Amino acid sequence: MSNDKQITGNIGIFHAASELSRSGWNVMLTVRNAKGADLFAISADERVMHPIQVKAHANKPQDTHLGLEPESYTTPWWVFIAFALSPEPVCYVISLGEIRDRMGRDPGVRSGKPEHQRLFWLHRRYYTPGSDFEMIEARNAWHRLGQPR
Repeated sequence: MSNDKQITGNIGIFHAASELSRSGWNVMLTVRNAKGADLFAISADERVMHPIQVKAHANKPQDTHLGLEPESYTTPWWVFIAFALSPEPVCYVISLGEIRDRMGRDPGVRSGKPEHQRLFWLHRRYYTPGSDFEMIEARNAWHRLGQPR
């Protein structure tokens, strides 16, 4: 991973942590590049805990690759951050179920790969401000995680 991508990822994680903290959640970051969640949002009474995966895009969002086995993902909440390097990043709080409902698969036209080797991905149109398919209900929707207290 290039240093620029690492820095963009860090900016995204810390931005998400800041927004969650402002919403009343206690936030614990995980070890970078570990498998699974990037952070945990924990209620003040410690009865609610949300593992969260963060995907940050420096500028205009790109498609997010989900690999060959997206069914193996278990992190229930994902935050996609568009324009992470701008003064006003836009965040999309999206459930794993919503991702699975919307994910696509490489059709193999250009790659020529057999189906079992074609990657799954989530199209950027779902987390691009102003897109015809933008998930407006998820835009800066930290309330989707419930009440932190």
